[in-house]
Amino acid sequence: MLCAVVAGLVCLTGAAPPVSIRIATGLPGMTFKPLGEALVDALGRRLSDMRFSVVETAGSVTNLQLLQEGRGELGLALADVSYMAYNGRIPEFKEPARNIRGVAVLHPSVVHVLVPSDSPARSVSDLRGDIGVGAPGSGTTVTAGLLLQAFGVPPERVRQRALPFVDGSDAVTRHQLQAAFVVAADPVDAVERATRAGARLLGVSGPDVLRLREEYPFLRPAVIPPGTYPGELRAVHTLLVDVLLVSRADLDERVVRRLTATLFEVLPGLSSSNAFLRLIDLERVPATPIPLHPGAALYYREQELLR
Repeated sequence: MLCAVVAGLVCLTGAAPPVSIRIATGLPGMTFKPLGEALVDALGRRLSDMRFSVVETAGSVTNLQLLQEGRGELGLALADVSYMAYNGRIPEFKEPARNIRGVAVLHPSVVHVLVPSDSPARSVSDLRGDIGVGAPGSGTTVTAGLLLQAFGVPPERVRQRALPFVDGSDAVTRHQLQAAFVVAADPVDAVERATRAGARLLGVSGPDVLRLREEYPFLRPAVIPPGTYPGELRAVHTLLVDVLLVSRADLDERVVRRLTATLFEVLPGLSSSNAFLRLIDLERVPATPIPLHPGAALYYREQELLR
């Protein structure tokens, strides 16, 4: 019956109904939300036969859940979260999230670990007490858990508090939290507010990180340059986590191929208003840690043949 209705509409109007593309993003004040809004605007201008909309969420975990359940077409997610969800390593998923596929590796996000100015902690391994790990459903919660485990922090020694970045960073400056994890592209407003109020950043490096990267090689070493944040006059060694554009596995191959091609047409304009997009490494764009969607893979193969 539905097919007959759609066919009738095509006969009457001469065109198929617009394809609906819902993009799952993040909370206000985080990079996912403005990036998703910019994508909706830019892609919508180029692809008039598609209707784009933003779905505001808590972040990576929720976005992947929406795709897995068929309640979204595209989403933004951290690379480590995507890999763990696809392979069944996240408790929020009852089974491996095999209905997600990679479209592109976008910009890197930076791991920030904030502590009060008078904290005795000099490493993640020193953390104890109440720790902010990002909003419920965010990728930061997953990344923070990976790092606490990698640095050998016993679960009973910390209490993980699921709080949005601004709430968590403000709580650090008020000594209500002993630390807060923030994973986002520099500079991050919440981190800037906290360091201006006296908080400082811990480094995330050493043998524990090297061992973690053996299992998760897409976690890459990074340095936050001196002066990026108020009061931070030294370079802070930490990690990068790539942000992925992810799709539903069953999204039409032709649709995803067009979306991928158009994404690279609009990127130069997007990067002028979203500085973090200038950090995209075009050589690594197809290197998602989960299988590529066939439509995206087709676009990348075409580009190789044109070289």
